[in-house]
Amino acid sequence: MKKNYPSLESSMQENRKVHTTRCRLDAKGMHYKDLNGKIRELADSGVTHIIVKNVRGQRYIGSGITNENLFIEIEGVPGEDLGYGMGGATIVVHGHGQNAIANTMDSGKIVVHGLAGDALAYGMRGGKLFVRDDVGYRVGIHMKAYKKKVPIVVVGGTSGDFLGEYMAGGTLILLNRGNSRNLVCGAADKTLATGIHGGEIFIFGYEIPPDLLGIGATHMAPTEGDRKMVFGVVKEFANDFSFDVQPLINRELVKIAPKGSRPFAKFYCPAYPVNTNLKPERREMTSPCEAACPAGVPTGRFLRYIRQGQNDKALELLDEATPFRYSCCGFICPHLCMSACTRGKVDFPLRTAELAKKYRIDDPPPQIGNFQGKISVIGAGPAGLTVAYHLARLGYKVTVYDAADRPGGKMYQTMSRTRLPLEDLDHDIKRIMALGVKIMTKTVVDRKIFAKILKESDYVVVATGAHRALIPPVKGNERIHAGIDFLKAYNCGESFRLGEKLLIIGGGDAGIDGIEAAMNLGMKSDNIIVIDIKTPSGNKEEIKKLENMGVTFKYPVFLDEVTGDSAIIKTGLSQRETIRADTVLAFINERPALDFLPEEILKVVDERGFFKAPMENFSFRTSNPAISIVGDVNSLGLVTTNIGRARECAREVHAVLQGEQYVPVKKNPICSADLHPERCVPQDPSLRIEEESARCLHCGVCIQCDKCVEACPRHAIVREGDDFTVDLTLCGGCGTCAAACEGGVIKMVQR
Repeated sequence: MKKNYPSLESSMQENRKVHTTRCRLDAKGMHYKDLNGKIRELADSGVTHIIVKNVRGQRYIGSGITNENLFIEIEGVPGEDLGYGMGGATIVVHGHGQNAIANTMDSGKIVVHGLAGDALAYGMRGGKLFVRDDVGYRVGIHMKAYKKKVPIVVVGGTSGDFLGEYMAGGTLILLNRGNSRNLVCGAADKTLATGIHGGEIFIFGYEIPPDLLGIGATHMAPTEGDRKMVFGVVKEFANDFSFDVQPLINRELVKIAPKGSRPFAKFYCPAYPVNTNLKPERREMTSPCEAACPAGVPTGRFLRYIRQGQNDKALELLDEATPFRYSCCGFICPHLCMSACTRGKVDFPLRTAELAKKYRIDDPPPQIGNFQGKISVIGAGPAGLTVAYHLARLGYKVTVYDAADRPGGKMYQTMSRTRLPLEDLDHDIKRIMALGVKIMTKTVVDRKIFAKILKESDYVVVATGAHRALIPPVKGNERIHAGIDFLKAYNCGESFRLGEKLLIIGGGDAGIDGIEAAMNLGMKSDNIIVIDIKTPSGNKEEIKKLENMGVTFKYPVFLDEVTGDSAIIKTGLSQRETIRADTVLAFINERPALDFLPEEILKVVDERGFFKAPMENFSFRTSNPAISIVGDVNSLGLVTTNIGRARECAREVHAVLQGEQYVPVKKNPICSADLHPERCVPQDPSLRIEEESARCLHCGVCIQCDKCVEACPRHAIVREGDDFTVDLTLCGGCGTCAAACEGGVIKMVQR
């Protein structure tokens, strides 16, 4: 119940002319963060009078609040740091207070109907603190006046040692209501106002012992101006606590002031450096997972939105990165992000494949522009469809031409249906077509048709991929079959006689797809041998699985000759070995077919058949200002690599059509030294996939956890929504906030 305090609330309303909206809040059992969050939420909603009941030790109540119309009543005993860094509000405590009240307070008022603890008003630079009864040690240390603000502290009773130590400004009044003659302001020698170099202390009804006064402090007779100011403050104090003011002011008054300038200037060393000339700067960086992903999928930022319950924003972010988030990331991607994941140093990497399947995007992608222009894309593989997708989202009319009977390129034509089910590929292609992308299948583009397409289009992107197989130049190579042709025939349902023994050249993912197709055709696993000139580059788990089934992998070895029913290989020591082989399939890369392009473009095709851009780096343009080339036509790469290249190609095409300069997106990876996985606790691998957002360390990404805000010893950092501000008048450049930031987002930079 509110006691003896009718005037403060009414005077506040009268002076500020605000409409009071009252709300009661029960703090029983609430964590201090939750309580403070609720107070801020109520204040932001327009509540001006909050009555907080059952307070039992919750810290930081009112901390950092700048709402000058807010009136908070506290019933109970608040914890330490009441009103820390506060700027404007009024807090009334109907009970005792603890330590560190009003520390670094900027403005506002705190009234405590009882006792208070130690270290009150540390660094206070504005506002008022009234404590009805006694206080502890070290009250008013480093109080200071700031511009036109002058902090005022009134203690109704007595204080402990070190009152006003290193005081730099403001007014500290010790009323000594009980007219004590001993221990009014401590007892230890030379502790009262030690190091004072600004402001003043007034003590009623007590003759200060000479040995109590600290270095730098001196007695001084109060002037009439001093008395007028002090008596005015005491009247306000008496009014707040319903005291009779006359007995309080009709007593002897002692004034303590600085002798001169700072007495310990040469030796003074604060609790932490204040002259570092540094300041915190919030810089989001590229997470290790995103930096490792050739497609640039922003997993850390995606999971930040999931963590915050903003699933719509999370999915929009994925749509900005790739049209194949589901089929590629969920099924065929080698997940370089997992290899780079910082969490893998703690327990196990983020399960990105499962995340891609869990957060599948079914709705049509939103169009984000209304730009005019007709664009043609040659090739409906990952690169061509990605270019089409991003340009269609901008509003361009896009037509894609492909020689196959269905879109998808190698994803459809050669990849294992087990590794990438057709219906899951179709899911992403349908979303691309939902943007209005027109796909012309069974269209073989020759030089004549290309010339017609170029004439009718504002821009043409060539993304035909690499579909001409490379066959090793060895004796008997006419007996070697192209692996890509075998997979295309298999995926189309054509029959293929392999015989009893099969030799596969190349241990990459395409070779693994070939093994699976062969076994599905009846080939026994222990009759399959895979050779490679290096460690096989295919999926390591799949290779291990095939080895356990009986498939033999030999490396490093070199093919020397192919005969009617065998192959001869050489090891690194030039030892020859004959392998029985009824069929030999080569999966050792392919080259593009670019015969349909104009002669001036073909001049920059290298000896292997790949197009090399003649312009500056990161450009996909050719010598023809209306043609770009992207994907495996440039060089062979992962599907994810071509998705990333194609997105940049689309950005460049858009810039060209709009007459703007193309600026490539550059990654800014966070330094591993700024991350601290050793601080994390390993978690159970049986966690549900929905909990991955909590496991993610969000490297380089701010998740608004407020640990920097809470860690700042001077409360110089404030967050409001997505905005962080640093009060450089409070900040000492100590770097505590940067050390507390688990994501490595905060850097200390020169002021």
